[in-house]
Amino acid sequence: MNCESADALLSDLIDGELSRDDRVAVEAHVASCERCARALHQLKRTVRFVRTNAGPELAPGTPGGTYMEMTRAMSDTSLRGDAERVLRDAGAAKPAAEGDAR
Repeated sequence: MNCESADALLSDLIDGELSRDDRVAVEAHVASCERCARALHQLKRTVRFVRTNAGPELAPGTPGGTYMEMTRAMSDTSLRGDAERVLRDAGAAKPAAEGDAR
């Protein structure tokens, strides 16, 4: 197994959707490849973050910058708390009631 093949299967590994043979091959590769081990660790963190924060629905009219702020905060380890703040702030946004003047 090479890195490209492992990358394509990491999500399925996390979700438990691989055959036994594929799971064993990916796990063996990850155990011997620092790059893929890092990629798996980062993907697990992302999945955990998304599952933990899946509750807040973005209200209509949420500024488009929210997505960019969140992805930047998630990718920059020095901004760990910022992703949670962005989601919390976006969840606090209230859509304008029908008939409200803008």
